[in-house]
Parts: sequence; structure tokens; C-alpha cells
Amino acid sequence: MKRWLCILILCLTSCIDGRSEEEKNKQLQDKLAMKDTTEITVLIPSIVSNKKLAITLPRCQFGFSIKNEIIDGKVEQIGASIIFPLPTFSGFPNDEDALHQCPDFSRPVAGLSIAPLYTNPKRTELEYSNYWFKQQSYQYAVKEQKNNQTLYRVGIAGKLTIFANQSDKNQQDISIEFWPFDAKDESDSYPHQTDIYSVLDKEFSVAYTVYSSRYLHGKHKPLPNQWYFADALIDIYKHNESLLDHPEIVQGFIENNNCILDYIHQHSKVVN
Repeated sequence: MKRWLCILILCLTSCIDGRSEEEKNKQLQDKLAMKDTTEITVLIPSIVSNKKLAITLPRCQFGFSIKNEIIDGKVEQIGASIIFPLPTFSGFPNDEDALHQCPDFSRPVAGLSIAPLYTNPKRTELEYSNYWFKQQSYQYAVKEQKNNQTLYRVGIAGKLTIFANQSDKNQQDISIEFWPFDAKDESDSYPHQTDIYSVLDKEFSVAYTVYSSRYLHGKHKPLPNQWYFADALIDIYKHNESLLDHPEIVQGFIENNNCILDYIHQHSKVVN
């Protein structure tokens, strides 16, 4: 009787689980990949030359962005994402140990997206210094000009952006895009997420999101008396101030971006 009961349970289980063997195997491989510490190299080809960005990290840090078959530890594709614990690249603090570990999906994670830069359809060469503005200037409308800086509206959703060009303190020009705090909707999560776009090795882009301390917990939570640039950005709009009057906030984003580019440079190289 017990034997037949076991058979019945197995039959019912297989009926309930409608996944094909191929789907089950794919999910199993995905789970194994997220724990695989074997280093692999992802090659991202440039659109404007024969160069490739070769990024070498543990397989698990590339998450599910690897779509092609890995051959001899290498895979080539048009772009990739690198997964990290959420606080790691939001500026406070950098968790050096977490940079070398597989992501823990029981805790919040975030990703860096790396892809090739594209030329403006009307040009044949890449145009640096406010690259995104020169790519698609029709998306940006001037909102405010002050202190030799310009704040732009992006699209029609109320999003704003400011560009930080190359300088002695900034490795590459970056675009800082954010939604100002709206007192009518204090629960809105968008002011707590700032989208950053940066240029890497002249022919590639890096995109990621900086989160406010709302998303940081435990040892990552800044103390009340500690200055945190993402929180400061929200705070000035709570008080009807302008980002153009606070270069120290822009500098906070720049320094954080430099740390990210430093990390990528440590684990990548441009090859022909």
C-alpha cells in the first residue's frame, strides 16, 4: 500500500510541475551559476573600432546576464551586468569584502551594466563631454542655468539631469539623472534612486543606480551626523533649493563614480 501511495505522490508531483525537462535543467544551471566562483572573461566588442573590453570576474558576479555559451573560460556578447550587494556602490560605505564574493540574493543587490558607446547617427566619431546630451539632445530641455552649470529636464516625467565633464578630479564625464522630492508623495521611491551613466575607456558605457540610505541597513546605515551625498540631493529639494547651488553633492557622485571605474579597471583591460 505504501509503495502505491509513493507512486501516486510522484505522479501527482510531476503533473503539478508542468515545466519541461529543458526548463528544469536551465533553472538548475542558473542556480549553480550563481554560486560558481570560477573566474571567466566576458568580452564586449566596441561599436566604433576592433577593440574589446575584457572583464574577468567570478562567474556568479555576472548573474544572469551571460546569454552565450562559455568556451575556455571566455564569452563574447554585446553587453553584461555585474551584480553587487546594494550598498557597495552607493557611496557609503564601500564593502571591500563584498566586492569579491558571489551576490547574496537574500539581501538587496544592484547591478552595473556595461555596453559599447554608439556614435550619433549624424556623426561618424564619438563625441565626449556630455556624451548623452550630444547623442540625443532632443530629450533635454534647459530648466536652470547657474554657477556655470546647466540643469536639464529629461523627457516629460519630471526627471532632471546634470552633466559632470572630465576634469582633474573626474575620470570621465558622467550624467546624473534623478527625480526631485515631491512633498505630495513622500512615499514615492524614485527620489531615492539616482541613475548614473559614465564613459569607460572612451568606447564603453557604465550605467548603475545610486540608492539613498533608505535602502541601507545595519552597518551600512549612515549615522545621523554623517553626510551622505544621495540623501543630501533629496534634502535640498525638500527645502526648495537647487542642485546648482551645491557642487559638493555633485562631487560626491563624481567621487563615487571614480571608485566604480577604478574597480572595473582593476578587473578589465581593452584588447584588440
